[in-house]
Amino acid sequence: MTSNNNQTTVVFRIHTMPDATASQKAGRPIFSDMEVCDIAFAGNTKTRATFPAHEAEPNATRESVKDGNGVVTYAMLYNEQYRAFKAGVSQPTSGTPLSEAPFLAEAKRRELKALNIHTVEALAGLDGNPLKQLGMGGRDLKNQAQAYLDNAAGSADVTALAAQNASLLEQMADLRDQLAQMSGRNTPVNQVGALQSGSQPEEAADKPEGETDPDASTDFDTWDDDKLKDYIAEHNGSRPRGNPSHNTLVAAAAELANG
Repeated sequence: MTSNNNQTTVVFRIHTMPDATASQKAGRPIFSDMEVCDIAFAGNTKTRATFPAHEAEPNATRESVKDGNGVVTYAMLYNEQYRAFKAGVSQPTSGTPLSEAPFLAEAKRRELKALNIHTVEALAGLDGNPLKQLGMGGRDLKNQAQAYLDNAAGSADVTALAAQNASLLEQMADLRDQLAQMSGRNTPVNQVGALQSGSQPEEAADKPEGETDPDASTDFDTWDDDKLKDYIAEHNGSRPRGNPSHNTLVAAAAELANG
């Protein structure tokens, strides 16, 4: 569970505090460490809230309980910052850092950070008294920040569309390759070459105009002996031996045709 409020800056730290009970028992000062959560608000230098990290956050807990879930602590609500704190690394801020805003001079960036404004989103979201804290030109800065975010969103849309187009073009190229391969596999073989090699063709080749395909007609009586022998060789695997009569060849061809 996370918080998306760009108007707050959240930092976890160790707070050392005296333990009165333990000190009284020990007869000497005893201190204990507590993990706490500091929350500062953009444009507001006077208000800074500190809570125990593992104490229930009222608003988030109320919504969670309403949904049938349990307590939500500050460490749970701002979990990304809390995990960074536990890992000993810089705690992240949500949004685009002011250092990435081209419309801000370095002096203005430092001035904004002093007002607890650390991101472009926080600057764009300022209103009311926090916005007044910016003084003259504050409204212009807010508008520039919003324009920057809007332009970035538009660029993201264009980039996403370009990526989709590239993906579609790649898919179309793959489809063309597949169709080309399928077309190559379905290309008729040269029937004459297949007959000469003794193998049966996968598909009948196109015949020159005027040439009769033996399979086109089974009126074997009208065929000459050579054509009948070719037909028998094609369907039987070998040409008839010797010099059989025409009627014998016709009968053999008819038997093969009736299969």
